[in-house]
Amino acid sequence: MSAKMRQQLESGKIAGSPYSQHLGIRYCSVGEGTAHLQLSTADHTRNFNGVTHGGALFSLADAAMGVALFSQTPEGLSTATLESKINFTRPLHEGTVDCFSEVLHLGSRTAVLEARLEQEGLLIAKASATFALITPKDLRPADKT
Repeated sequence: MSAKMRQQLESGKIAGSPYSQHLGIRYCSVGEGTAHLQLSTADHTRNFNGVTHGGALFSLADAAMGVALFSQTPEGLSTATLESKINFTRPLHEGTVDCFSEVLHLGSRTAVLEARLEQEGLLIAKASATFALITPKDLRPADKT
C-alpha cells in the first residue's frame, strides 16, 4: 500500500470518488490486497420494484475491488476495470450490505479480483473482475494519424 493511501486511511480522509460518495459508499477497512466497503439502502439506490438497484450493488463491488487493488498498485501506476461479472443471489430490500474484496492475482499489466456482497452473513452477490495496470503513458490521448 502506498504511503499516501496509508496516511489517508489512518486519518479517515478516504472518501472515494464523487460517484461513490453520491451512492453513499463507506470505506470500512483496507488491507494489503483486501477491502471492506459498505452501502446502505436509500431512495436513490432503489429500482422501480423498491429493491436496491443491481447497478448500485455492482458499483459497490467495483469500488471495493478497485480499492483492494489500489492497496497493492505500485507507485506511479493507476488502474481501470477491463471486464467484470456479477451474480446476484437475493434482493436487498432494506439495511446495509457489506462488500469484501480481495486481489487473487497481481501481474505486471493485469490483476484479477473477487468481491462478496453480504447482508448479515447472507450472500447477496458475488463479483469478479480483471483490471488493467495503467502507466501515465497509457493515459495520453492516442494520435489520430
